Order: sequence, then structure tokens, then C-alpha cells
Amino acid sequence: MASETKRLEVFQDLMIRGPSERRTELRQALLDHVVAPWLMSEERPKPAGIEGEFLRFQRQVGDGLPEAALVLWSQPEGYKVSNIVPTEFSQLTYAQYNAVLQDFVQRIAEPAAREVDFEVKTTPSHQSIEDWLSPAAAKALRTFSVCANKSSGSTHPADRERWFQFLIQAHKSAGQLSTSNLDRWLIEVEGWSEDIAHRLVIQYEFGLDLLSEYDSRRF
Repeated sequence: MASETKRLEVFQDLMIRGPSERRTELRQALLDHVVAPWLMSEERPKPAGIEGEFLRFQRQVGDGLPEAALVLWSQPEGYKVSNIVPTEFSQLTYAQYNAVLQDFVQRIAEPAAREVDFEVKTTPSHQSIEDWLSPAAAKALRTFSVCANKSSGSTHPADRERWFQFLIQAHKSAGQLSTSNLDRWLIEVEGWSEDIAHRLVIQYEFGLDLLSEYDSRRF
């Protein structure tokens, strides 16, 4: 089955982790390793209600990459990338976003992390449904998608039963399948129409919220 091996291109995450007591040293190392085409961006007011420290880096255009700003958000064990945004247009493609992130890793993050014994971790640029769900939940979703009438979604009783089985398994697994990734997987991998896929995503979000609320009231 093609969908079993096809992976979606996604935005990568970056985490820099190490001893919490040395995070101040990591911060200074990151600042010390800023090299062209990267610059430290001007300080901006932190949004109200947001805890932690932000470091904002600016990458100048060049080497086939657009100008973009990369924001590191402090964590107890280090820093993580909170966002990468272009400065001259509205949105980066997955490939552009990941290329900017990898450039930052190679030029700044890895040299700085090595200096203070921190570890740099990035998530894969291409992921499958199994990266976000337990095996049982992924199997249930595939079974629903293969067997369902793609013109009606989960309205047929047999399709609804298979859809509910997926929701239950997804809830049990407490996986990381976001609504946006479910929407993309249904459309790009499984061939659902955008309209029906969007309806299923709404049902997915509501179903997981309902099951979580039920669990919270059981005791």
C-alpha cells in the first residue's frame, strides 16, 4: 500500500539540550558563534504572558536562501526554535524553512553546543503517520481510509464504527498527530477531497477533546 511508505515533508524542530545550570553559558556561546550571513536581531518586547527568554537571529539572503528571522525560546534544559519567518514575504516553504534551520545548526548551534557540552537534536524533515501515532492507532486510521466511502466521510454506519475505533486508539496512544498533519495526510497521501478531509479533522479534534473530558470526569 503506497500510503504505508509515503512520508510528508514537515517543518523540522530544533532542540539544544544540556545541563540546566549551564544554560547561561550556552546563551553566551550562541552569541559568540554568530557568523555571516547570520546577525543578532534587534531586541523586541516579549509578548505579555510568555515566560522565558527569546534570542532572535537574522539570516541575510544568499546561497539560495531567503532572508529570514529565527527565534530561539529558552527551556529549562536549553533552547528550542519557536519559529522561522521570512522578512520579505508571507511564508516559507517546508524546504526553505528546513534549509534555513539546517544552516543555523551548522554555522551556529552545533559549534556553540560543542563548546559547552550541549546536544543538538533536530526532528526528521519527512515523517509518516507512524511518527505521530501508535501502531494500533495508525492501523485503525489506515483501515478507515481504505474502507471508507471517500465521498461521504464517516457517515455510513460501518465507516463510522471504523472512525470511532481510530479515535479511541488515537486517544489511548496520546500521540502527536496534529490537525494540520491529519488534514495533509488525508489529502496528499490518501486522496480525500479537501472538503471531506476538513470535516474529518473537525470530528477528530472534537472527538479527542470529548474523550479527554470524559476521562477527567471519571474519578
